[in-house]
Amino acid sequence: MGDWPEGLLREDDDGVILAVTVQPASKRVGIVGIDIWRGRLQVAVKAQPQKGAANEAVCELLSEAFDTPLVFVDIISGHRSRQKSVRFRETTLSAIESHLEGFHAE
Repeated sequence: MGDWPEGLLREDDDGVILAVTVQPASKRVGIVGIDIWRGRLQVAVKAQPQKGAANEAVCELLSEAFDTPLVFVDIISGHRSRQKSVRFRETTLSAIESHLEGFHAE
């Protein structure tokens, strides 16, 4: 599929892991794009980074954007950081890649 920046996507026994950078307390909500230098998907959410609200908003946004049920989207690292690793369970690498194509700027 795409020629992804190193570190953006990886597959493990439990699913597909996506590297994400979050902008909490943003005026806009959505996927901003792919940061090719950092190898991360950039995401903006309105929720404040307090009591897990921004993390929950990130999971909801990615669930909708990647057409994956919310119960299969988990933050596995970076709970208190803007840089997070998000696991998508019950899906394939090619399915995630096909959704990422829409955010990949050549």
